[in-house]
Amino acid sequence: MPWLQFESHNGNSLVYNRENALPTAATHAVGDTWNDTEPTFTKKTTTLTIVGVQSPLDRYAMQTRSNVQDQKAVLFSLMSKGLSRKLSQLFIVGEPEATSTEYEGLDSLARSETRMMAMDDGNVDGPGAAETELTVDRLDAMIDQVESGLPDALIMNKTMRRKVTSLSRASGSGVVMDNIELFGHQVRRYNGIPIVITDWISNSEQYNDTSTWPSSTATSIFAVKFGREKQGLTVIHNGDMLGPDIQDIGIKENKNENLYRMVVYLQVVAYSAKMFAALGGIDSAA
Repeated sequence: MPWLQFESHNGNSLVYNRENALPTAATHAVGDTWNDTEPTFTKKTTTLTIVGVQSPLDRYAMQTRSNVQDQKAVLFSLMSKGLSRKLSQLFIVGEPEATSTEYEGLDSLARSETRMMAMDDGNVDGPGAAETELTVDRLDAMIDQVESGLPDALIMNKTMRRKVTSLSRASGSGVVMDNIELFGHQVRRYNGIPIVITDWISNSEQYNDTSTWPSSTATSIFAVKFGREKQGLTVIHNGDMLGPDIQDIGIKENKNENLYRMVVYLQVVAYSAKMFAALGGIDSAA
């Protein structure tokens, strides 16, 4: 979550242009006839999704135990932690085609925009047809799919971090692995690109294609640029993203409990499909 770029938005939907191709520049002589070239875009429409959590708090505990610990503060802390985890999960595996209330995550976005490179043959056409062991060459080829310089981060699970670290130790790999401090934590880097670890990338991906992946041990690695200035992935939101809408629903009719709700309204927007890529069909068991 600390890596994401946020943008405040008024209203509940957004119409925007996703960049496809830039105007073509050329050299000219004096008096030349100039040809028109236009940028191309895909018009996209997206609606903010509602993500929230609702929890009760026993009024007996709130009254008799608050001298030891503020029970409402404890509950709100746990609710915000659960909300944050759900947002992190949806950022990776959100699948509006399967669940209409979800926003589209990286996995679905990479496949729908044909930005996933197959580990088995290197084609940028999906996860491929066979789970294949990760190589440095294929990982570098996927990273090169992200345009205008290096991606802001590589996103992978712990299994792939161990694999990347192992590959870097091989003689002659040429891979530089180091650590830097970001957001108060030590972050591992692959050739200067920070590695973000998430538990929401599975080691048994199905890629919505059970005929191709009937018994999968495959996983994926993502390369991403963040923020509107880079035309990368951006979280648009209505209201204060870092201060969610906390609602006191009141006392439950049939229980001695207060009911609280914590809600955010947001959507993930990709302003250019060229600012993210994925490597799919990596054998996590190799």
